[in-house]
Amino acid sequence: MCGALLATSAVAKGLFHGSPWSLDVSGGFASPLAAQLIRDADLIVGWGCALNMWTTRHGHLIGPQATVGQVDLDPDALGAHRTIQFGVIGGVTPTAQAATAAIADAQIGYRSERIRKEVEQRIRWRDVDYHDTSTADRIDPRTLTIALDDMLPDERVIGVDSGNFMGYPSMFLSVPDEAGFCFTQAFQSIGLGLATAIGAAIARPDRLAVAALGDGGALMGVSELETVTRLGLPMVVVVYDDEAYGAEVHHFGPDGDPLDVVRFPPADIAAIGRGFGFEGVTVRDPADLAPVRDWLAGPRERPLLIDAKVTSAHGSWWLEEAFRGH
Repeated sequence: MCGALLATSAVAKGLFHGSPWSLDVSGGFASPLAAQLIRDADLIVGWGCALNMWTTRHGHLIGPQATVGQVDLDPDALGAHRTIQFGVIGGVTPTAQAATAAIADAQIGYRSERIRKEVEQRIRWRDVDYHDTSTADRIDPRTLTIALDDMLPDERVIGVDSGNFMGYPSMFLSVPDEAGFCFTQAFQSIGLGLATAIGAAIARPDRLAVAALGDGGALMGVSELETVTRLGLPMVVVVYDDEAYGAEVHHFGPDGDPLDVVRFPPADIAAIGRGFGFEGVTVRDPADLAPVRDWLAGPRERPLLIDAKVTSAHGSWWLEEAFRGH
């Protein structure tokens, strides 16, 4: 009614999937166009979300011209992270209904034909140009994830572990709705992604469950591979393998700290998966994904583990912003 665009915090990714006015995620995972449109808004309202450092990029996504409001059931949540101009204590649905009733006439606001076309063409990360850093023996994680996004069925549920890699599946894999994305970051700990994806696979047997893990987190939770095969879950496990705890490498490395304890010797994670009863595929370039396409075509009698040997010369921009942005 007021002509607003729609965005979510990371955990609610997919909530507005299919809307021509959806910006996807606000925060570190926001595409350049999404960040620009949020920054230029004259009114930002957080509906049941905290507007914390992650969702607002340390406040940088809130322009100086913006009036900021929050709607929450908890009075202590209002203004807890950001200065707000108004707060409403109430449930999201009844407050939205009351606000709609109070708006006499629908406004164009951001919902112009020009903005609709820009969102259609440029809001997805996969539509943003990038320099492919793939080498002879390692694949750019963006190239990998875009290829997987094309292959995986639309009806999917993605469980994402924590680490330097986590933005790639979060930003380049689409999900059909908010139930299609399971984000394990509340504990700020790696190693929870595989167990989370197993829970999603059990909860939604109608969808293909995909666990997106870093090699550090995958090896921490490696015993859960046995759970997958024992339960007969036809799921996909993708390991972004950079032979390190990548977040620590890129966070502490620039300051000259020793990195020997956060770098790993090469591991054949595909072979480890086969030892647990998976089909295992090692991916170093897009052509290596052909067996993935064959597995998806059926009959999917065993789960699939993809050991993706990814490039990692530079830290992820979303974690660099989080670590050093303030």
